[in-house]
Amino acid sequence: MKNTISRESLRNLILEEMDRTLPRCQRTQASVDSIPIIIEIADSDFLRDRGLMFRQSMGEDEGMLFMFPESDQRGFWMKNTYIPLSIAFLDDDGVILSIADMSPHDLNTTYSEGPARCALEMNQGWFNKNGIVPGCRVLVS
Repeated sequence: MKNTISRESLRNLILEEMDRTLPRCQRTQASVDSIPIIIEIADSDFLRDRGLMFRQSMGEDEGMLFMFPESDQRGFWMKNTYIPLSIAFLDDDGVILSIADMSPHDLNTTYSEGPARCALEMNQGWFNKNGIVPGCRVLVS
């Protein structure tokens, strides 16, 4: 009897294997105005470019911190992103400059209100639910 594998199964196996070889974000503890969270740190071009694309879910108090080498106006979109997100743009001191909601697969760019050094993505509504507003500070452990 001949063993066969479908084209789609083979494609999925190849994609899974490729995914295993990709760089991963470091996970660490942080806080937003003393509210503890777990973040993944995206601090390289590859990790920032990939972000939260292709993920189906994220823990309630988990997020991704995008760290850039310098402050500049930042823009984010939701290409290949399935999770509704809220994004907070941070200055050099970790102070939130602005917060915006983003919808899955939206190709419109959401920009920071001024030069931002970092951006923190959380599940949509997380900042509002926790009373986090511009002026609050993010601290990474």
